Amino acid sequence: MIGIWLNDSTSQCIHPGWDVLTGFKNIMTSWQKIFTSAQDLEIKLSNIDVTASENLAWVTCQENLFSIASSGVQLSKVHSTNLFKKQNGAWKMILHHASPVSGLPAGEKVSEN
Repeated sequence: MIGIWLNDSTSQCIHPGWDVLTGFKNIMTSWQKIFTSAQDLEIKLSNIDVTASENLAWVTCQENLFSIASSGVQLSKVHSTNLFKKQNGAWKMILHHASPVSGLPAGEKVSEN
């Protein structure tokens, strides 16, 4: 994540259910906590849309989060928007905003034990 994000005090991140995190250090700490506690997690992206101008780009997608629980494989879906700024020839993320998708459509139960 360090290489993806712009190391800047104005970068922002909103994880589902979290308050707005501002600043590179706070954002890196949040991702470290997520990845440390995320055992047996697989993320698959879908519905990816990319739009870009000369120095600004945004990506919207659905994050499909598969995790293993005692009841089987659990699926959580999140819609996310990621904003990138081109700086010194490199694209760096300046905003990540993720919101949960409410409810699973019929037939999307993943598995049971």
